[in-house]
Amino acid sequence: MGPVAVKVQPRVLKGFRDFLPLEQAPRAAMLETIAQAFESCAFEPLSTPAVEYLDVLTGKYGDEGDKLLYQFKDHGDRDVALRYDLTVPLARVVAQHRDLPSPFKRYQIGTVWRAEKPAHGRFREFVQCDADIVGTGSPLADADCISAGILALTALGIDRFQVRISQRAVLNALLERQGIADPAVQVGVLRVLDKLDKIGADKVVDLLAGLDGVDPGTARGLLDALLGLQGDAASVIPRLKDELDDPGNGAASHLGQVMDALEAMGLSRFVGLDLSIARGLDYYTGTVFETTLLDLPGVGSVMSGGRYDNLLETFGKGSVPAVGISIGVDRLFASLVELNQTPEAVSGPMAVLCPMGDFAVRECLKLLGGLRREGIPSEMVPDASWRMKKQLQFASRRRARFALILGDTELSSGTVMLKDMEAGTQSSVDVGGLTATLREALERGNDRGR
Repeated sequence: MGPVAVKVQPRVLKGFRDFLPLEQAPRAAMLETIAQAFESCAFEPLSTPAVEYLDVLTGKYGDEGDKLLYQFKDHGDRDVALRYDLTVPLARVVAQHRDLPSPFKRYQIGTVWRAEKPAHGRFREFVQCDADIVGTGSPLADADCISAGILALTALGIDRFQVRISQRAVLNALLERQGIADPAVQVGVLRVLDKLDKIGADKVVDLLAGLDGVDPGTARGLLDALLGLQGDAASVIPRLKDELDDPGNGAASHLGQVMDALEAMGLSRFVGLDLSIARGLDYYTGTVFETTLLDLPGVGSVMSGGRYDNLLETFGKGSVPAVGISIGVDRLFASLVELNQTPEAVSGPMAVLCPMGDFAVRECLKLLGGLRREGIPSEMVPDASWRMKKQLQFASRRRARFALILGDTELSSGTVMLKDMEAGTQSSVDVGGLTATLREALERGNDRGR
């Protein structure tokens, strides 16, 4: 008597998901579009491990971020963790590989994990698309990263969005003007300010007033000062440069140069100044930004990032300037679905070959090999003994555009019967011209996006 099979309930962990073909195909098309946009801006691809040593990741995200790390002991009793983002692994790569070019421009598309409470649009496993430049403090690098993100969004057909840009060093200078000079208190204040969009001004003031070293009057004064600096960059940045001493003055100048560079690239209609943007992660040091879809403002930021000039110090590299952006794939894809703008893409074959009789099987296989070598997605029915009605039903279930029927008549005449499954029409095509006929359909886009 053999072992008794244990019945396991099929289920997925909370905060994790499957993506079936009808959803994964347009997601993959979206990621390919983003990658092409990044490559057009001369960013090079990089891949890093999903698992890192725990000490590589801890101490970079702040106490809240460290608590969200999926950490465990591996089989070698080593303390390890799943990567929380793609930025810290990039810093580790730059510190470890001394022969990388400088500046180093890379993009990476990969899965990250955070052990946070799942909510609408928030998952424990999700994909990030990052583009970063390491090794230069130039404001042109900040603008280059932001422009790559803008290009990715517009390539996806999104035209109504705004990148709201701020500066952490300017914010720190404004905090000092309000009497908040302790760096630890400043970090706490910036984390609260980062919630302004979500909870509103009054609740932010209450939270600020609850921090050590911040009284209610200081909290209200700080928020009023920030809200009083709303406006276009051309008017606000000169005020900042006049009112702030170094390093705040230099940070304001840097911010102005970022805005000027984006304007010179013809992107000013997509960007705006918003000094209430703080970004919650501890490693940001300069330019920070978030991106809002104007037609779906409640979705939150679909692209964010900033400058993190001190992160590599934790790996013994000294101060190495760096800046980057991150596109939230899941949030962006959900937005594209809601806007009815998902990339046109389907899984499965463009053509299904249907042999009529044993003699046609070998010729179908020859045709199949040729079509695949030409890059035309195709397959043959799994059982050549099926009646033609069942073969066509199979082609329909596979969502194929064409059924290619090959029987005695076609074998003797060197033709293939081409049945258009969408139009319901059929025509006889010479075998020699079959690839060109299908290729023309591909180029016309009549194959639903292939």
